[in-house]
Amino acid sequence: MNRKSTLINIASIILLAVILSSCNGLKKMAKNYNGVTYQVIPEVLAVDGGKVSVTVNVEFPPKYFNKKAAAFFAPELVYEGGKLELSPVLIKGEKVEGEGFLVNYEKGGTIRYVEEFEYKPEMKVSELMVTPIVFLPKSPLAANMTLSDAQNAPKAISLGETKLADGIITTSERIEVENAVRETIEIGDEEIRMDSNGNVDLSFYDIQIEEEIPLLFLAPDGYEKVTIISKSANIYYAKNLYNYNPNLKCNKKHDIKTELGKLYDFVRLGWEIKDIAIDGWASPEGEETFNDGLSENRAKTAQNVLVREFKKIVREKDSKVQFTNPKDDINFRLVGHGPDWNGFMSKVEQSTIKDKRPILNVVRSSNPSKKEEEIRNMISIYPELEENILPPLRRAVITINCFEPKKTDQEIARLATSNPGKLTKEELLYAATLTNDWNTKYKIYKSATKLFPKSWEAFNNAGFMAMKLGKKSEAMTYLQKANQLSSNNAMVQNNLGVLYAMEKKYKEADKYLKKANKMGVDNNYNLGVIDIYKGDYKAALTKFSGLQCDYNVALAQLLSGDPSKAASNLECARKNGATYYLLAIVGARTENEALMLTNLKKAIKAKPSYKAEAKIDREFIKYFDNEDFKAIVD
Repeated sequence: MNRKSTLINIASIILLAVILSSCNGLKKMAKNYNGVTYQVIPEVLAVDGGKVSVTVNVEFPPKYFNKKAAAFFAPELVYEGGKLELSPVLIKGEKVEGEGFLVNYEKGGTIRYVEEFEYKPEMKVSELMVTPIVFLPKSPLAANMTLSDAQNAPKAISLGETKLADGIITTSERIEVENAVRETIEIGDEEIRMDSNGNVDLSFYDIQIEEEIPLLFLAPDGYEKVTIISKSANIYYAKNLYNYNPNLKCNKKHDIKTELGKLYDFVRLGWEIKDIAIDGWASPEGEETFNDGLSENRAKTAQNVLVREFKKIVREKDSKVQFTNPKDDINFRLVGHGPDWNGFMSKVEQSTIKDKRPILNVVRSSNPSKKEEEIRNMISIYPELEENILPPLRRAVITINCFEPKKTDQEIARLATSNPGKLTKEELLYAATLTNDWNTKYKIYKSATKLFPKSWEAFNNAGFMAMKLGKKSEAMTYLQKANQLSSNNAMVQNNLGVLYAMEKKYKEADKYLKKANKMGVDNNYNLGVIDIYKGDYKAALTKFSGLQCDYNVALAQLLSGDPSKAASNLECARKNGATYYLLAIVGARTENEALMLTNLKKAIKAKPSYKAEAKIDREFIKYFDNEDFKAIVD
């Protein structure tokens, strides 16, 4: 054998040894795979804000990862009817070129895998699995390498399937809007609390605080239980006099007889008179003390004119008035105001006097004690003052204030259900506040929408009550009509947002609730609920600041890592299946088995569908083999 052949044989032997050594290295990795550890965060996958995040720390022990080997690491979520392949990563030894996380052979190492994916309901019962493939790459590793590429790579070996985590906890999706809107009470106690009369003590199962958080807004009814109707007229007087002269030029000009006649006809209606205000005034050219007395006497004269006429009205046939002696039975409020400087300045300002600006300036700049004298001087210069400006200021202003007759609350309540057409819009909307029965309220508001089809208040309130009764389709019809009648109405926008939240259409809800908030409605609670949906629990708790005894507040506290506060709020929140179930979750998370079991029983008693739900809920995964747990859910 020549030297050249010998060298070739030696090279072949060395190459074969290298290949065999590499193959043995992959088999060694497979054999020692149980030395590779996985830390998965969270241990059980959970959905937050509609997404599932997972972190996997893969630790390789020293002298494990072959220097010439590579691994294809591609977790997948497996669930009934499908699987979701997550993003793959490449891991490489020290002598492998190209993409991938480098692992030192002598020291070993840890790689960190982070992934996030959209949650779908079918993923609720699932497992996160991984089957790493190790191989000997022929060329530098490419970032776009696929599972098929890895499986077909030289000497590829599967390290076997490994379960990384269970999934998926869906507690973040346990937002409760409908229960809050409908004020749902579902009793789960084996021994129900009773009141002294032997009835279920609903107050114990309701919210244990004085004030409940408002989610919805009722439009105001606009009804006034007390309405004051006023009628006014003036009597005018001659200069420096206070006797009533109906033939005075100013009285004729303003047809004071007709105006007083309207006042008397108003009194003839027989409405209860609250009071009669009479304000006496003088023109400002006279001496101040004299004017004060003059204005008081003018008010008294006006009172005497009224009393004289009222006595006649009392004696009229079929008189309806409620007084006998008008001077004693009616509350007259007489005030003498003295000179009417403001009236003077206003009338000059509105007049056509050419030199009115100098007149005004003189009055404004004069010493108060000299003003009357200045006006008297100006009268000689500007006769228009005495002719047109001053006479209307010499007057008594009469205002009769009466209580508008009202139907009694009993009459309004009766007509609202028997003959609603006999009521005004305000009366009908008010009638709904006179009953605590939701069905009756709803009936009244529906009548209002038919009788007053342009009233956004009627449609808004009908939608409000439809939501309370769980009639979501009807509520949507009413609220959309209210929105048409009063676009950009904060109350309607908020109520539409809550309705969409009831239907778990949180993106639509967010749009309407934000709009309502920008328009001035305090609906931070509702926006906090949307923050829970988004997974921003800190923002939710900020908006919930100061609120207690509320399910959604407790949910945000639990999801943000404060189960103790969550438990406290749930204990005094309104009791229903959802409240008990969330308390059971608090018990599971805090390893308080008694709290978990007790409230899970109550939840299922209140709402039997929770039995099947709890059986697969990953919140209780540690108790799936617990005999007491199985006895409850099986």
